[in-house]
Amino acid sequence: MKPQKRQISDSLLKMLNVGGKFHTITEIVKRDPYLDMEMRGGTGAIVYYRGGKLLTINEKMGLVGLDKKYCLKDEREYVTPELGNILAYIYKAKNIMDKYEMYNSKLGEKEIQQRTVYENNLSVNADNTDYFIVDVEWADNNSLGGRADIVAFKWNHMNHKNRSLKLALIEVKQGEHAIKTTEMVKNGIIKLKPGLRKHYEDYRNFLKDKEYVRAFADDMMNVLKQKKQLGLIKGLEKLFTDGKKDIVPTIDDDVDFVFLLANYHHYSKQLREECETLPEDCKFFVSSFMGYGLYEDLVFTKDEVKNIFPMTFLR
Repeated sequence: MKPQKRQISDSLLKMLNVGGKFHTITEIVKRDPYLDMEMRGGTGAIVYYRGGKLLTINEKMGLVGLDKKYCLKDEREYVTPELGNILAYIYKAKNIMDKYEMYNSKLGEKEIQQRTVYENNLSVNADNTDYFIVDVEWADNNSLGGRADIVAFKWNHMNHKNRSLKLALIEVKQGEHAIKTTEMVKNGIIKLKPGLRKHYEDYRNFLKDKEYVRAFADDMMNVLKQKKQLGLIKGLEKLFTDGKKDIVPTIDDDVDFVFLLANYHHYSKQLREECETLPEDCKFFVSSFMGYGLYEDLVFTKDEVKNIFPMTFLR
């Protein structure tokens, strides 16, 4: 079995590009730091706001609006999206989602994912980070258990002459209560509530099918190219050309898995206890002062993190 493709069709890509039917939407996403466009294969392209689906662009169905689950019972502001009213639609749909989040608070972790996408792909600092985000909320269609909150390619901005990329699966966890893997019984069956250990086990299982992993990496490379064509990722000008001829970048056979912990209370014992179940070489992102920029030199193993944040690991 091969992974479901995330790359969109050439015809939809053309519609989203300069001169295309939906190019206006692409331009809105590029200038709005709170919007994110992701490729979803046959479904089309989805525009996210605060981590929730704001708009789907489908080659055959056209524009599909906000899921009604975001609308309050007395909502009167919903507008059906059309090219002629797209700015008005986005404004009203954002307002609906803001009110939904105010009462439900379910998108916090996904908001962090989206901020990470923007900072590393489109912000004023995007040219200088080492990771380019190609996908969010990815899950395989196999029994391997592979999934990732963020899929990225690592390309060190200080070594652009080396056109070798490394795929990285990134798991985002917000707050202390998302850290631990715990058992729960449902219908007599023991299941794991996914904490760091569960996600790391899924990653190790995912790596077992080398052919599947290679097909996944190739699809992500095609998504990277499509996002570059649409101007959704900055800093890739030297990746596919040396100025004289086109270059095909290589993809490292190894796949990284890195935890991105946000707003973790460093006096909590949750991380210390969960780390006791993790291998020594598991990896964590540490921010460059404050921010969401991802840098190769600020990825640390479990033991290195213990030295950086000793208060977290005191017994």
